[in-house]
Amino acid sequence: MNFKRSKIMLAVSFLAFQTSAWSEEDKKDESKEKDKPSLSETLEKQTSYEGFIDIYRDKKDGAGLVVIDEADLNKPFLHIVSTADGVVSAGTFRGHYRDTQLIEFRRYFNRIEVISKTPRYFFDEDNAISKAADANTSESVLISTEIKHEEDGKIAFSLQSLVKNENLHRVAPMPASDPKVDKNRFKVGKFSKDKSKIIEIDNFPENTHIVVDYVYENATPKVYGGDEIADQRYTTLSIQHAFVKAPENDFTPRRDDPRVGYFTQQFDDLTTAETANFRDVINRWHLVKKDPNAAISDPVEPITWWIENTTPVEWRDTIKNAALAWNQSFEKAGFSNAIAVKIQPDDAEWSADDVRYNVLRWTSSPRPPFGGYGPSVAHPETGQILAADIMLEYSFMTGRWLASEMFTDGASNFATHLPQLSQDHQDVHLCSLGHNLQLGKTFANFAGLTQGMGDIEKDRLLRQSMHYLILHEIGHTLGLNHNMMATQLHSPEEAHDIEITQGILAGSVMDYPSVNYAPVGKPQGDFYTEKPGPYDDWVIEYGYSVALDDPEKEEQRLNKILARSTEPELAFGNDADDMRAPGRHVDPRINIFDMSSDAISYAGERVTLIEDVATKLKDKLLVDGRSHNDLVVGANILFSELSRQSSVVSRYVGGVYLNRAFVGQDGYTQPLTPVPAEDQKRAMTLLNDELFAPDALAEMENMFAYLQRQRRGFDGFGRDESPKIHQMLLGTQKRVLDHLLHPNVTMRLTDTALYGNEYSVDAMLSDLTDGIFKEDAKSIVNSYRRNLQIEYLNRLLAMSGLEKPSQHDFITQGTAVSELRRIKDMVNSRRGDNASKIHKAFIRDLINRAFHKSNS
Repeated sequence: MNFKRSKIMLAVSFLAFQTSAWSEEDKKDESKEKDKPSLSETLEKQTSYEGFIDIYRDKKDGAGLVVIDEADLNKPFLHIVSTADGVVSAGTFRGHYRDTQLIEFRRYFNRIEVISKTPRYFFDEDNAISKAADANTSESVLISTEIKHEEDGKIAFSLQSLVKNENLHRVAPMPASDPKVDKNRFKVGKFSKDKSKIIEIDNFPENTHIVVDYVYENATPKVYGGDEIADQRYTTLSIQHAFVKAPENDFTPRRDDPRVGYFTQQFDDLTTAETANFRDVINRWHLVKKDPNAAISDPVEPITWWIENTTPVEWRDTIKNAALAWNQSFEKAGFSNAIAVKIQPDDAEWSADDVRYNVLRWTSSPRPPFGGYGPSVAHPETGQILAADIMLEYSFMTGRWLASEMFTDGASNFATHLPQLSQDHQDVHLCSLGHNLQLGKTFANFAGLTQGMGDIEKDRLLRQSMHYLILHEIGHTLGLNHNMMATQLHSPEEAHDIEITQGILAGSVMDYPSVNYAPVGKPQGDFYTEKPGPYDDWVIEYGYSVALDDPEKEEQRLNKILARSTEPELAFGNDADDMRAPGRHVDPRINIFDMSSDAISYAGERVTLIEDVATKLKDKLLVDGRSHNDLVVGANILFSELSRQSSVVSRYVGGVYLNRAFVGQDGYTQPLTPVPAEDQKRAMTLLNDELFAPDALAEMENMFAYLQRQRRGFDGFGRDESPKIHQMLLGTQKRVLDHLLHPNVTMRLTDTALYGNEYSVDAMLSDLTDGIFKEDAKSIVNSYRRNLQIEYLNRLLAMSGLEKPSQHDFITQGTAVSELRRIKDMVNSRRGDNASKIHKAFIRDLINRAFHKSNS
């Protein structure tokens, strides 16, 4: 009994002690709660930024609080990320639209989560399967942070947890998928939380903007990021987060169609049995007529563009006129004055980074990433465009970019130059038109077709280039993607006749055209298109004409517009269809830097012009008291233009003309039609006669000994400064061979024989072998041709599979072997100088070794 009593007394004592301890702990917690200031007391001492999302910052250390209403939980809004200032080598630049997503705040007990959702998938609510609409999809929890205060329906959490990290949006470039590419890229390093800081907050009733300086540290960078970074170990990228209220209006999405070229929001219908289960909608602005009953009416709210006050005054009228030229297309769609243009006052209190303003902006960057860039932001669920900017580089007009790049790398790389930018966000549109216009303008300067910078209103090429650039970039901000088939509008003869073109050289301003220089002996016509073309009028009508209330009648109306797609002047093909890269796609009419409905003949005229300019270039550009830099640039420009036109011509070999008309539509034909054999042979003849010929550089040889870059300090340390003439020519030739001998092209020559192609792979290779070997097979082979012949031979050996497995089809392999035997017979001659004899013996030896290896 006594033992039991002792145990009971001990237990009672322990419970009493615990109760006392718990009471003391509770008292301490209660005391802390009483000492902790309320939310209202906390906010009274802080700087307030009230607006769409209320923000408060401590006046001493800058720590901030985000305060939201409980009623705003679980409501989607837009998060738009753009670059206020960046570094090109780090993958971003001023005005770069990086990402747009729908996010919402949610509460989980004592935490706030920021959730991102994908609106990609559509389910018909009348279908029972829609009850499983969330199956196997994942929301993303971007941020989870503790609630700091809560009072009267207000919830406060840390501002730093929202934006002072990379959880909401990754800023640093993602590693490249190719390890070799990644190894040679500048890497910013690790995010520095201590050095990064929130530098600006702007708040409005429906927008909240926060600019953060993201600082990165890389103690031992292996790749230099450029002189624009003060210290290569530390890189700062200024990024703007814009939180935008989702629009509440009667905007009606408009369906996409493959016959027109709009940027889109893509949706997959998971409750349809159709093989193409697309429910994509186009990106477009919300235009509403002031007078709904009028055939043509002003909009309630026009698309207003501001010309930033950084724009040189003398260029402003040209820019304004180009932007307003789009009003002609909108008038045909039922809107007058759809676009308005204003000048930003010098004392404006708003910034061009404010997403409420659409701004034409100018910058002058150390390494320009573009000449012009026209991004826009659209609602991910509807396609309604909410904001847009156009970024323009001053160097587009001055040519400084040309000098800095071309003195460094030469034409072999320059012809396809575009700085490598971050590929993190594939929906971001980067447009290299401005660079290409600059190339064309500089060629004209050297050719004597224009007088350089001069007065923009007196220099027609200067004005038309600027005008075209603005037309093109405005088109992007209206929702239009590229139309690389638009230059098919006129014949070569018509393209140079200003009475016929009347300011319209192409069906659309959304192409990358060749500059329309006059051939030798002809008067100069329009250099560039100066107003929207017939395709532009038509595509704006499809996108912006007012919808009918009756869904069935509206569908009939849209189909009637689309039925015109087979009209030649409405031809369309975008970047996904173009043939700029070797082996890529099939229709040679969908390409960049071409012009006219006969690009082969047009290119032939251009080559003649290049040769004519080359004979005069040295005398024109060598000026007393100056270095030889201008001549170096001029030579590079000529090589670049030759490379462009040769590439254009090569795409007709093995090409297939596309027709995307729907079955039963007026003008419907078979969708795949091989390029006629006579045109393929015509293309091969031009390449053999001009690019692969022994005298391909005859007109340029007088300048070779003068191609000396201007020395600058120690920039050329360890570099061979002699011009790489053979390398430059061979580089251009190799790019053409890359296409002609691509496995896709050789296989297509065989495949298309089944539906009409009459130019076989053996005919193509036979013509190519003759062009590269026949003329000098029994005579002297000059150094250009020796390079070319070995290059071609090595490619045939790789194609044949004699030495190692080939990537080509069996028919091509057999044909390659046949051509090797032909070449061996062709070079069996002992004629020519000693260098030629050595070269021919080398060829025979290479072929013999390949056959011996194959037989062993």
